[in-house]
Amino acid sequence: MAKAFAWLKLRVVFAVALATVKLAHGDEAEEMRRAEELVSARCFLCHGAAGESSSPLYPKIAGQNAEYIIKQLRNFKSGERQSNDMRKVAPDLSESDIKALATFFSRQNTSPGKSAFPEMRAIGEKIYTNGNPATGVPPCMKCHGEKANGSANLPRIAGQHTLYIETQLVLFEERRRTNDNAQMQEVANKMSPDEMRAVAEYLSGL
Repeated sequence: MAKAFAWLKLRVVFAVALATVKLAHGDEAEEMRRAEELVSARCFLCHGAAGESSSPLYPKIAGQNAEYIIKQLRNFKSGERQSNDMRKVAPDLSESDIKALATFFSRQNTSPGKSAFPEMRAIGEKIYTNGNPATGVPPCMKCHGEKANGSANLPRIAGQHTLYIETQLVLFEERRRTNDNAQMQEVANKMSPDEMRAVAEYLSGL
């Protein structure tokens, strides 16, 4: 009797666990379906169907850290981060929409860009790895990681468009972008235009 009861209990536990897994998979499938809808309707013209933007005006977001995407979309929605293009698509995104898009893009495959200036890229690698002690520029690697993959709070910048990285550094320098780590404003302020371009060239080829 005890053995029969134990076996019945085990079957019930297994059935509940299986149902939970199926429910989770169903929710995930629905989330991806919603994300694909949003990408087709709002995102693909600028960022591409899989987040691999072909235009240097728009960032590559394939493989971007999900938490970082969520933060940026929330900031675009609230107006904390300004963008003429994003203000047209972000305001009516629901929280579930934002999370679905973040999950979708974070799972897409990444591809390195092409650096057109190898000598400048070599300089950029030195700055990224060691900084510039003479001017107080810290190593970018210290925060963004050896491979520039970032973290939950910092963006993946490996393979990003050169022009996009340069543009963001200028926005930080001019304090026109204030929704992220305030340290970036200080770092960018210490960088020369040539250093910005060199680091951007290096990152684009990762």
